[in-house]
Amino acid sequence: MLNSDYRKLCEVSLPFQARQKYMHTFDLAHPIMAEGFEDYLEPVVSLCKAAGAVKGLAHMTVDEKIIAAGMSQRRPKPHVDGCFVPSLRSWSHDGGGGWLHHCNDIGTKEIGRMPVIVVSSVAGCRAWRGVFDGQPKSDGDLSHIADQLGDGAVLPENTGFLLSPDCVHESMIFNQETRRTFLRIALPVDFKFLVCA
Repeated sequence: MLNSDYRKLCEVSLPFQARQKYMHTFDLAHPIMAEGFEDYLEPVVSLCKAAGAVKGLAHMTVDEKIIAAGMSQRRPKPHVDGCFVPSLRSWSHDGGGGWLHHCNDIGTKEIGRMPVIVVSSVAGCRAWRGVFDGQPKSDGDLSHIADQLGDGAVLPENTGFLLSPDCVHESMIFNQETRRTFLRIALPVDFKFLVCA
């Protein structure tokens, strides 16, 4: 069973300079941005504070991109995220680019998926609330439970959302060329997702 949920955090403004940064690790108690991404400090601090994420290591991904018509910026089709392993710089336990869903041992007491904070400058992420019967494939894909999902909700631009570890979501296809900034902050596995902060 998947307990898929998300909650609104706060509004933020995101920059755009056509930059990408994959999984910059920072201390939630003392956030320091990667070189060249210092302009993300204010939105990252605001989002983490709104989520109540104040201790442990988080991993931030920035994707500032011009998306071609007919494409999605991030991963299309319903899926859940996995668990990032810093020593491998990958979401995979074997370095092969898969997602951790059954082998999520990164040295913490609890083994499981990471909750994530997401925000974008243009709406393009759909998420679902509910309890769904099914398990993700080894890469996190949940296309096989699409008949249970319904329409879902399109998350609005410039607004951060905290996704539960089991939150089913997808990156949407854009009908026209779109300039978009996407920010994801993967929180510690032991961070507790609460509907009310």
